Amino acid sequence: MQISLLAYVLIAGVFLFDLVTPQALDAAVMYCIPILVAGFSPDERLTHRLVKITILADELGATSDAAFDGNWNMIGLENRFLSLIALAVVAILTLEVQKAAARLGRLNAIEIQRRQHAALSQAADHIMASLGNGRLDAAIVEGAARVLEQPGVVWCPAGDRAACWVFENDEARPISRDDLPARLAAAVAAAPEAHDPELLRHDDVLSIPIADKDGFMGVLVATIDDASKSPGLVVVAASLANLVVSSLQQVRLIVDLAKQNHRLNEKQGVIQGLIDAISHDLRTPLAALSVTLKQAGEGAYGDLPTEYVGVLRESKNSIDEIGNLAETLLLVARLESGGIREVRSRVRLDAIVRELAAEFGAMASSRGIDIVTRGSDDAVALGARGDVRRAIANLFANAITHTPSGGTVEVCARRGHRTVEVSVADDGYGIDEEYRASLFERFSRAAQAGTGTGLGLHIVRRVAEEMGGTVRYEPRDPRGSCFTLTFPVAA
Repeated sequence: MQISLLAYVLIAGVFLFDLVTPQALDAAVMYCIPILVAGFSPDERLTHRLVKITILADELGATSDAAFDGNWNMIGLENRFLSLIALAVVAILTLEVQKAAARLGRLNAIEIQRRQHAALSQAADHIMASLGNGRLDAAIVEGAARVLEQPGVVWCPAGDRAACWVFENDEARPISRDDLPARLAAAVAAAPEAHDPELLRHDDVLSIPIADKDGFMGVLVATIDDASKSPGLVVVAASLANLVVSSLQQVRLIVDLAKQNHRLNEKQGVIQGLIDAISHDLRTPLAALSVTLKQAGEGAYGDLPTEYVGVLRESKNSIDEIGNLAETLLLVARLESGGIREVRSRVRLDAIVRELAAEFGAMASSRGIDIVTRGSDDAVALGARGDVRRAIANLFANAITHTPSGGTVEVCARRGHRTVEVSVADDGYGIDEEYRASLFERFSRAAQAGTGTGLGLHIVRRVAEEMGGTVRYEPRDPRGSCFTLTFPVAA
C-alpha cells in the first residue's frame, strides 16, 4: 500500500514538473522512477497500472506544452519518443524483477515448508522418545521452538496453574506463570476458550491451544516477529498442535494402562490366593473323602449291605470326578494367571506315553478300543513333567472317548531336528470343520458338542505355550483326528 501510494505521488510530481518545463527539456524520462519504485512490490498489476498512467500523463504533458508554446517542438517530440522507449524498457525489466522475486519467494516458501516439516518430524521423534523418561514438557516446548523457529516459546500444561516451560538460549527450563510477559500471560489465560491456533495480531502473539474431545490439555504461546508472519504459520501451528495432542493422548493411555496393570496385578494376587486356598481346602478333603469311601466299601469299617456298597462306590466315583474337575480348574487358573510354574527338567516323552497307555488300557479295553504306542528313547523334552503328562493324558482321554468300538488309538513319541513331539491319532468320528477354528479355546463349541468340560484341549494348548511349544490338529482320511504336541528338545 505504501509503495503504490509513493508511486502515484511520484507520477503526480513528475507530471507537474513536466508542465512547467519547456518541450525541449526531457522531463518525461523521470516517469521511469515510479516504475522502478513498483519493482519493490510483488504486485505486477501495480506495474501495469503505473505504465498506463505514466503514458497517459506523458501524452497530456506533451499536449499541454505544445498548446502553451503554440506549436510542436521536434526536439521535444524526439525526447518524448525516447522517454517512452526508456519507460517500456524499465517496465519490462521491472516486471521481470517482480517475476523473479515471486519465483524466489515460492522457492523460499517451499524451503521453509520443507524445513518446518523436517522440524515437525524431529520434534515428533524427540517427543515420542521422551514419553518414558519424564521429560515430556521439556520436549514439547523444545520441539515447538524448533518448528516455529521462534525464541521464547512457552508451553503451559493444563492442571498446574503455576508451572510453565520456556525454551531460551537453546535450553528448556521451567518458569512460573507469574514471570511471563503480560501479553503471553494474557494469551495463556484466554487459551482454554479457544479452539484453533490463531495469530493475535495486536500483540504479535501466536496462541496454539492443545485440546481433544476430552478437554483442554494446555497451550503453546510465542511472540512472532514480522518476518515470520505468513498464512502458512497457522497451518504449521495446527500440525504442531496435532502432534502434541497425539503425544499427550499416548501419555494418558500409558498412565491408564499402568493403572489397569496395577489393578490386574492386585486381582492376580487375589486369584493366586484363591488357588492356594482351594488347593488346601478343596483337594485335600476330597482326596480324604475318596479314600474313606473306598475303605468303607471294602469293609474296613465292618460289613455293609450290598446296596450300601454300590452307593459308596458311586459316591466315590462322583467325588473323584469332582476332584478331577477341581484339578482341571486349578491348572487352568494357574496357567492363565501366570502363577507358580513347575520346575522344568528333562522329560522322556516315551516313558509318559507308556505310563498313560497302561493307565488308560482298562478304559480302552472296556470300549473295545486298541491302544498302539511307539516311542523313541531320544524323544526328551525340556518342560514341567506334571503339566506335560496332563496335556498328553487329555489327548489320550479325548481319543478314547471319541473312538467307536473296534477302533484304534495310535500314540507316537519321536524326536525331530530341534523339537520333540507326541502325536495322538484315532480313527473315530473326527471334528466338524465348523468347530476347528476354536478347537483350543476355553469352552469351545466342539467341547459343547461333546461331553467334556470344554477345558481339556485348552489346557493342552496352554501347556504347550508355557513350554515354548505348539499343538495342532489335522483330520485323518477317511475319518478320525490327529493331535500333535511339539516341545523344545532338551539339550
